[in-house]
Amino acid sequence: MSSGNIDLWLKKAREERFAIGAFNAANIETFKAIVGAAKKMSSPVIIEASHGEVEFIGGDNLVDLVKNAREEMSLPIFTNLDHAPTVEDAMDGVDWGFDMIHYNGSKLSLKENVKNTKRVVEAVKGGGSVVEAEINPIVGESAEHMQETAEEIQKQGEYTDPQEAEEFVKETGVDILASFVGNLHGVYKTPPKIDVDRLKEIGKRVDCYLSLHGGSGIPDDQVKMAIERGVVKVNVNSEMRIIYRETLEKVLEKNDEVAIYKIMPEVINMVQGVVEKKIELLGSKGKA
Repeated sequence: MSSGNIDLWLKKAREERFAIGAFNAANIETFKAIVGAAKKMSSPVIIEASHGEVEFIGGDNLVDLVKNAREEMSLPIFTNLDHAPTVEDAMDGVDWGFDMIHYNGSKLSLKENVKNTKRVVEAVKGGGSVVEAEINPIVGESAEHMQETAEEIQKQGEYTDPQEAEEFVKETGVDILASFVGNLHGVYKTPPKIDVDRLKEIGKRVDCYLSLHGGSGIPDDQVKMAIERGVVKVNVNSEMRIIYRETLEKVLEKNDEVAIYKIMPEVINMVQGVVEKKIELLGSKGKA
């Protein structure tokens, strides 16, 4: 299979009941960790960047880095513009050449969200990219929140209605739907319990791929159940951020080195370990 066609890989994941990990890269260290894990585990991966991360690293820079790695290693490594907040931001992702564009109009009215999502879908049609969208905001923030329970944060959001999801997908023609079924951005004092029955019902009604955000904090058994119910893309960010900071702080405490590249291998190795464990969990090891 071609290493450069994301739609074929999503189809393969759905047919063979595994998921592709979507891992955020904010700098060269996290990028190297993801690529290193993909190579070691012989796994497809999606390297994604949020709006803030794109502003930091540069969208065109990230696309070029991934393209170089994909060609050098002959591995299915793809890019995703994660949670683009406006149509204009999504169009930037199209211009940069992202393989996936996640337009997030979930805070708008449903009518406006449908209108904007359709614009993004039309813009990428025939260009080789796929579009992800969401109806209800996936609440929480990608960080560690040990003073809050998952239940407290889940109450802040409205779970995705299966019928509304069906209508949204039909009207927009979106390729991937990100549902809110109790999954949260971030890691909390208590792990979230996702509504797998609701997710299954959504999967029955929509004619598109399903993604699951908040892959850092969801218990392993629930992630596996979500994959069994049709999820083909799982987003992971918070665990990588947390281990990055914790490891860097420890390295700096015991090291007077001022050449940054000399102190980063331990940080990269620890982040890579998180990615490898997720690849194992998602069942994508050895699929490349």
